Amino acid sequence: MNEVVIVLVALYRYRNFPIRIMHRLLENIDGVKPYTIFFKNCHSNVFTFPTNKEEELFVELITKLNPKLVGFSILSPYMSIARRLTKLIKNNNPSSLVIWGGIHPTISPESCINEADMLCIGEGEGAIRDLVRHIRDEKSYHSIKNIWVKNGSYVIKNSMRPLIQDLDSLPFPSYGNGSYYFIESNSVTKEDPSLLENYLWIQTSRGCPYVCSYCVNSLLRPLFRDLGPYTRRRSVDNIIGEVKERLNLSRKRTDYVHFADEFFGTEESWLDEFEARYKKEIGLPFYVEYHPKIISSNLLDRLVNAGLDTINFGIPNRFRLY
Repeated sequence: MNEVVIVLVALYRYRNFPIRIMHRLLENIDGVKPYTIFFKNCHSNVFTFPTNKEEELFVELITKLNPKLVGFSILSPYMSIARRLTKLIKNNNPSSLVIWGGIHPTISPESCINEADMLCIGEGEGAIRDLVRHIRDEKSYHSIKNIWVKNGSYVIKNSMRPLIQDLDSLPFPSYGNGSYYFIESNSVTKEDPSLLENYLWIQTSRGCPYVCSYCVNSLLRPLFRDLGPYTRRRSVDNIIGEVKERLNLSRKRTDYVHFADEFFGTEESWLDEFEARYKKEIGLPFYVEYHPKIISSNLLDRLVNAGLDTINFGIPNRFRLY
């Protein structure tokens, strides 16, 4: 049996945790060969539109790989670019199905469904796993939860599945993978830039207990109201395991760890374990983010003892706690 080729596309986001997780997840499915194209990167929310050469390189890769499915992860600023690349796929590799997922299709699906064959609404790991298996086995994929399917003039809007509560059940994001391509500066490379940085980005949780007016959680959280607890955190053991794996992969000295969460841990038993184990097993300075309502002198003392170097927080003009 020939392997089913799947291509994931991360737009302007080399630090795309879901795409890197889903790539590793798809690697574990028999009969499936995933590739990921990181199409350009953003720097402090500044980005340049793709050049004609970069679009040509993208088309050449898609044509060479000949995927059965192409999945885009899309943030709102890059909608027009996703639309353009999707048209290029359809013009040059019309047999490929295209699915859009990520923040923008989740919060504005009606504006996206006519642009692709399918949408993934909400968390993508379970949906992409089910979808790829159905495509591999040549089964109907029209009833998979979290997936909207364009079926002629009719759109099948499947219900959403519960949020993933056991984040430890997910694989670590994959770095330095031989099936990665990076398109930037009119060239294609296979060297993962994340391995050449002097710091690590690690996501330890999903969700936030607040819905500040300036934050996308104010739009996302209501969508998941009846689908299980929205704020979830990985175990300390799981987090330290990922940090150790990343340190072993890094090709440059690592100076600190950036924990990229809306807010870092607050539960007493979790903090007890983190304070003891991180300091002993990792020992690198780290950066965290919190909501100002959570910060206390006791919390700061414990984090500083573990190795806290920098804490960042926003000042909301309006928020409410769920």
